[in-house]
Amino acid sequence: MPRPLARPLTGPGALVGLLVLVEFFSGTIQGAFPVLLPDLARTLHFDAGAQALVLGVNFLVAGVTVPLGSRLGDLLGHRRLLLVTLALTCLGYALSACATALPLLLAGQALAGVLACWLPLEFALLRDRLGEQRGGRAVGLLVGALTLGTVAGAVARPGLWILAALPALSFAAVWMFVPESATRAAGRFDRSGAVLLSCGLGLLFGGFSSAGKAGGAMLTVALLLGAAAVLALFVRQALRSDAPVADVRMLARRETAPVFGLSLLLGFALYGAQSPTLSFQAAKPAEVGYGLGADSQLLGLLSLPAVLGAMLGALLADRTARRFGARPLLASGFAMSALGYAVIAANHASTAAFVPPSALAGFGAGLGLSLLPALLMRRLPADRTGIGTGVYNTLKTLAGAAAGAAGAAVLDAVLLRPGVPTEGAYVALWTGCALLCALGVPVALALRTTPDAVEAGPLASEQPV
Repeated sequence: MPRPLARPLTGPGALVGLLVLVEFFSGTIQGAFPVLLPDLARTLHFDAGAQALVLGVNFLVAGVTVPLGSRLGDLLGHRRLLLVTLALTCLGYALSACATALPLLLAGQALAGVLACWLPLEFALLRDRLGEQRGGRAVGLLVGALTLGTVAGAVARPGLWILAALPALSFAAVWMFVPESATRAAGRFDRSGAVLLSCGLGLLFGGFSSAGKAGGAMLTVALLLGAAAVLALFVRQALRSDAPVADVRMLARRETAPVFGLSLLLGFALYGAQSPTLSFQAAKPAEVGYGLGADSQLLGLLSLPAVLGAMLGALLADRTARRFGARPLLASGFAMSALGYAVIAANHASTAAFVPPSALAGFGAGLGLSLLPALLMRRLPADRTGIGTGVYNTLKTLAGAAAGAAGAAVLDAVLLRPGVPTEGAYVALWTGCALLCALGVPVALALRTTPDAVEAGPLASEQPV
């Protein structure tokens, strides 16, 4: 990997501005691809279950690579790892653009899943270059650019080759202008833990993906048992290591376990409904008896209420939490998302029927995305903050992968005719998301107050709605 140029950007404003542009591109990619997916499914001739699988494999790779990439960045340099992930994302979308069948698209989206590493690596670069206080203020600009890019991508719907060009442009800019971080972590990279975690989660995803397929019961059981065995070995390795890939001890702490549980529920609900909702909206009523027959332009517009609702929720979370408390506000957010999904499950017959409940569910999700990391930070020792928030983001993303695979299984199993899910399959998924969000309400209200807890203050989350 190349060394930094002799004359990199030295002004903090220029560095922040460049990374803001990179995050805008990241948001554009993440906002555009789900909207393009139904058209890709028609062109490449795969069904709604496979659409959920495509997004699920992206989330799986994201969940695995965020802790690995963050640790390698600490050891080898954050700029170096950012360049690697930019190059892999570019290659992933180039493969996706060249895909003539589902397997190549899945391979492309697996590579593109490393995009989730961009933001944590950029955080580290800013902190190293600007210091903790100034770098922390700059983080808000990056997250705002990410969210704005998500809106732009959903509305503009750039093609796959443009999505491949955006990380290529970012790679050139980072190569030429961004300096390498000076700080290096001590210790070593836990290769055994990384292999066990990757294999275990891969087997788990495979087990979810095979569920509901004809003749797949034995394979599903075998994969899930294999996943349990490998992940048990990973836990054993992590407990023995002085520098584990993911600190599993945090998952069992009384102060932090409920917050991690809420992150799982949020990930299941937030990402589990994304692909099924888009495929339902794209379905043609004349052919299957349900759906809106939406083209890619209308799909982009229909995704805006949830994105804008999440943006508004995140912006208002800090001020509102200081007035009413973070725990009741977080519980209200889960309740809003539950109500939004329940309304969609009950009434989804028109375009207008999706707008208010999608905005409500998005607003509630925005509160959760903003408040959960802040609540977690106040419950972690100061020297474990980075690892703890990394575990939080990983759990949320992996929940999205599991939800995508489970959603694919439901859509593949409950069929109107071969390759076409029934309307009831979509209703079941929306209802499931509503129930998961409703489960978050009592958990949020039961969060313990720690002596040093300050129940306010949002922290950035990598994945947009």
